[in-house]
Order: sequence, then structure tokens, then C-alpha cells
Amino acid sequence: MKKYYLFLVLFTVHTTFFAQELKGSYRFNTLYEDESNLQFKEGYAIRVIDTTNTGKVIFRVYPFGNNDLNKKFVEKDSTLLTHSIEKSKFNKYTTQVYSNFKGVRAGFYTIPFKIRIDDFDFEQNINFGMNIGFQFRFNREIKEKWLYEPAIGIGLSTINLNNKNSDVEKDRTASAFSISSGVILHFDKNINLGLFYGLDLLGNNDKETNWKYNKKPWLGIGINIGFSISESKGTELKN
Repeated sequence: MKKYYLFLVLFTVHTTFFAQELKGSYRFNTLYEDESNLQFKEGYAIRVIDTTNTGKVIFRVYPFGNNDLNKKFVEKDSTLLTHSIEKSKFNKYTTQVYSNFKGVRAGFYTIPFKIRIDDFDFEQNINFGMNIGFQFRFNREIKEKWLYEPAIGIGLSTINLNNKNSDVEKDRTASAFSISSGVILHFDKNINLGLFYGLDLLGNNDKETNWKYNKKPWLGIGINIGFSISESKGTELKN
């Protein structure tokens, strides 16, 4: 069986917006015991609420059930208690936890090759449009790697018409509206792999050509390069 691939490239003009804050969610990566002998066990989820000029990090522990142990971190009126730890120890004993949803990416793209699913025909044309994707993390402790991104795109395609794929006597080009969707895997910032599915809809002026791929699906594997238009980023605490 023949195997063909679609290569999709998003060319970018970069704009990023992110929250400028020191607060963020963290998790203890090992057992920590403070000066009052209060133990913070591995896996306890906390949120940084402030830092001090003396090098301390102020945080609260997320409630984890209605039990006697939980009462050490929550007052009687269910108000979360605040705790403190030196920044050097904080960086050693905790790991930052990021949100599942990383942000929205958008960019312009071209699709130079397509596989026509009906007969596995390999076709080259010029496709230009815009892609929007929504990034999610596989692992909340990893900031920029191992993301998956459902994406949708729209654009315009230049179609090559000939007597083999349409009712034309002479070879010529036509215009089509393209829609596509897919999933992009981000192994890191520079290595992305995507699987895409789309349709080309021929313009009204060229419908009489009976182009055999009109409104028929195409499939491909692509490389994606984009830019972020909204993003939630945590801030690492430094000594």
C-alpha cells in the first residue's frame, strides 16, 4: 500500500499574553517538617500567596478531607491557615504544578501536499489559511513539553484542474475553500507532530468542472509552528 504524507507549516508572527504573578500551585515532592514539627507529606497540594523580604514563602495547603489531620491546616471556620518556608527549602521540597489548559495558539499555515482518501491520490496544491488550537498538558508538572492540541483551520486552496480529475479540456487552476481539524502533539517547543483531516469546497464559478475531489476528505501528517495568543504561566521562585 502506498503511503503519502501531508506537511503542514504554520508561519508565525508572535504575540503572547500571560499573567504577571508570583502566586501559583505547587506540590510537596518529599516529606517536609517545619519548625513547629508540622509535617507536610509528599503530594500535599499548596498555593503560594505571597513572599517576604526575609526570604520566606507564604502558602496555604489545599484541604484534603474532613479529618483530624486536615484540621492542622484549616481553622474551625474553614478558613485556610497560612504557613511559611524559606525560599531555598521551598525550591528543594516542592514542585510547581501547572494548569491542565495551557492556552490558545493561532497562526497562518500552508498545506503543500494532500492525500485524497477516496483513491489515495497524492496531490500537490497551494493552501493558505489560519489555524487555532487549544493546548492541554499530559503532565501538569511539565511546563512546555508533552502537550496535545486539538486544532481547527480554515483557508483558501489553489486547485490544479486537468482532464484526469475534472471536465476541463485544458489544464488550469481554480479556487476552493478549505476547512480542517486535527490534533497536534508537542514533544517540546520545536518538535510538533499533527494528524489532520479536511475538506476542499470548490467555488461557485468552477463547480461546472465536476472536480472529483470537491467536498471529498483529505488526510495527512504535518509539522506545526505557531504562536500563543493566551497562556497561563507560573513563576518559579528564586533565592
